[in-house]
Amino acid sequence: MRVLKRYIILAVFLTQSNAELIRPADGQRLHYIHVVFEWEQQPEASSYQLELHDINTNSFFTYDSLSTNVFILKSNINWNNSYQWKIRAVYEDGNYGNWIGPKTFHTKNSKLGYRYITNHADSLIQPGVTIFGGASPNRHTFVIDKEGNEIWNDGSYKFKINHVDEYGTLYGNSDHSFPANTACKINYDMDILWASNIRVDPHDMKETSRKTYFVMKNTYLNGPIPSDNGLTDIFQSLGFAADDTTHEFPWYGQRIIELNESGDIIWDWNPFDHFQMEDFDNHGHTWMDGYIYMEYDWTHSNALWFDESESAIYMSSRHLSRISKIDYPSGELLFNITLPPPYIANGASYLGNNLLFNFQHHIVKLENGNYTLFDNGNISNQLFEHGYRISRGIEFEILEDSTCNIVWEYSLPPALYGHACGSMQVLENNNRLIFTRGVGANPDRPTILEVTYDKEIVWEMRGNQHYGWYRAFRIPSLHPDAFSLMASPYSYISLDGVDMNGVVIDSSGTVTISIKNESDYRQPYQYTVTDNQKWIPQMTGIDTIDAQEQIDIQLDYNFSHGGRYTPYSQINVVVTPVKHPYAIKQKEFIIFDKSNLPLDRYPRQSLIDHVDNIPNPFNPSTNIKYELLVSGKVEIIIYDIMGRKVRTLFDGVQDAGLKSVFWDSADDNGIDLGTGFYFYTIKTGIDFKKGRMLLLK
Repeated sequence: MRVLKRYIILAVFLTQSNAELIRPADGQRLHYIHVVFEWEQQPEASSYQLELHDINTNSFFTYDSLSTNVFILKSNINWNNSYQWKIRAVYEDGNYGNWIGPKTFHTKNSKLGYRYITNHADSLIQPGVTIFGGASPNRHTFVIDKEGNEIWNDGSYKFKINHVDEYGTLYGNSDHSFPANTACKINYDMDILWASNIRVDPHDMKETSRKTYFVMKNTYLNGPIPSDNGLTDIFQSLGFAADDTTHEFPWYGQRIIELNESGDIIWDWNPFDHFQMEDFDNHGHTWMDGYIYMEYDWTHSNALWFDESESAIYMSSRHLSRISKIDYPSGELLFNITLPPPYIANGASYLGNNLLFNFQHHIVKLENGNYTLFDNGNISNQLFEHGYRISRGIEFEILEDSTCNIVWEYSLPPALYGHACGSMQVLENNNRLIFTRGVGANPDRPTILEVTYDKEIVWEMRGNQHYGWYRAFRIPSLHPDAFSLMASPYSYISLDGVDMNGVVIDSSGTVTISIKNESDYRQPYQYTVTDNQKWIPQMTGIDTIDAQEQIDIQLDYNFSHGGRYTPYSQINVVVTPVKHPYAIKQKEFIIFDKSNLPLDRYPRQSLIDHVDNIPNPFNPSTNIKYELLVSGKVEIIIYDIMGRKVRTLFDGVQDAGLKSVFWDSADDNGIDLGTGFYFYTIKTGIDFKKGRMLLLK
């Protein structure tokens, strides 16, 4: 669906550097083989042709009729390979423009080992790709397509996937040297978009709409040793009373802490303030681990879900076989769903103890108000009559009388019992994606099943033995940040002898600015239009664009300026994907009165050329090099990955020629910046160039 927005302005001129391939950058090494190609819009192009050259095999692939300046290629790219790419415009009369490029990029190595894929019912499978991994032995995360082909991995980051939100952002925990054992938010280029500055529990994290983050962190308090756990004599031989009452042994649980963008703790919830220490696992052998490690893992909380509509947090505490609802921000414990005594020792009567889930993972609240979880079933052999352990995927509801009811469940076969980890996701087609570590057959048999609501298995992936992953999710695709920003019509122009690209309007006409969501996710975009002569008021809006759809912002003009006359003005258009602000795009426009300015159609030459920074990656400094083709005012600014300005390197007038500007990795206040990706922009007159660089410390 195309949405049309109309505003009354003057004639419009789009400034954009010509002949530039944007993405992948020259020499870039990719963690994926589904690749986004992006280039600058070419004057008078009705479409584009892209040529890909496989350097290793000397094979060539051509892609025609590309309607925008962004193209996502999902074939003909392999791991551990090198490629060149170039594009050219295709005109309305069928003729071609000159080739732009080539640029070179490389793909890194695949990392996923053995996997066995079975498509049981292809027509019933939810479209998309599957992301999974993040536990032992190597703690890597991967994405595969329906056929099992590896299309993305986390490189050297050892990323433990916790969650993928509805906009395609990845959340988890990393063992990489940066950020070591921290909660982090990343994209598929492995850019770190946010990371906690403290070590946290690796099981889960959630972001709020306020751009704060809920994570968990261990907290300790001395507690009693029970006298009837089968280990009393051993503990007493070590000098402990082990009498149920003496607080003498280190217990630990998981605090929930909320961090702001700067990493400061702004909210804290401690289980020792809200749970009874009289409640503990009495049948799952957790006290044996307490004896081995000389500390008791009391709650082992492993999952969070934040419901903003309720302002409530749901927490899964594995060792208590408990789901808790916590009011935010008061911290009041609203209810617990857990096992009845004696399985939770001395426990009071709790909501929903008829569900009999135990040692569970991955609590999720659905849009219909129901809840899902993965029931590991570590003591299911004690709770049920079958005498063996089974794991289940469960969907349940809470009734008005505060009782719980299972509305759907899928019991895995005993060989796929998963003692740890696991997840269940309700898919768009109402299928369920169930992941189990699968240790029932010993050794591990990690398995992902896609099951219909009628419990028919339609897709299955089986991993290598001895591998234990953490969670699995079906997602639409990679690259949720991909979008295009184009103007129409778009031509070659010369203004007072200065060559540029632009939109030419005579006595009447319309300029259309098109924003297309090139991803397979529904995404909100914020746009802002400003005019330095204030011929139009500042316009700001947010539109949510469906996958593969676009909106058209239509700009109508007149020559009735009002007030003091000037022959031209400048408009700046900034479009930000709200959930992926690092992918911001900017276009500058000149508004002019054609009747009073000499305009000719003429092939444009860029005012800035040969832009690069050397070295890249760098530590601690780099030189930004460029060629200025005409004398004029130059502005060079450094931005961080979130689009925040951190340093103005130059703001003044320069003569034409080859230039170099030094950056020492400090901000405007002289403070050294940390490891991460940074962007630089070079502006002169109406020309604009951008580059990306990586600081490694």
